[in-house]
Amino acid sequence: MAKSKLRQKPEVFHVINKMEATGVDLFYDVHGDEALPYVFLAGSQGTPSYSDRLAGLRDKFSEVLKLASADFQSEIGYEVDAPGAANMTVATNWVAERFDCLANTLEMPFKDNDNLPDEEMGWSPERSIKLGEASLVAMLAVVDDLR
Repeated sequence: MAKSKLRQKPEVFHVINKMEATGVDLFYDVHGDEALPYVFLAGSQGTPSYSDRLAGLRDKFSEVLKLASADFQSEIGYEVDAPGAANMTVATNWVAERFDCLANTLEMPFKDNDNLPDEEMGWSPERSIKLGEASLVAMLAVVDDLR
């Protein structure tokens, strides 16, 4: 999808322009999911040019994140798009396709993580911070393989 066809808010316009100017080797979009009470990745497996290289990077990233975070799991998440069937207006898919890069959306629960419930606090800012730190460990594990 051409950049000009996207309906963009000013902040999206400027971020896309900066990505176009610098390139992207790794994209990480962090979200909260209202329906699934788990921490998981939604990747770009359904993009038209998804490759063995990107699959290997995603697998390595996921495995390291699993080791670095007791909250992260890879069994429960969104259904993976069939090859070539990804919604290309989703940021992770568009960026992966445009820049041939590792692109993931990290989903976190709003209330609590059913794999590791905390009845007193639920999901908390402190857990988000720890998940962010674990994400950096996973990024360091793949950085030398990106480009």
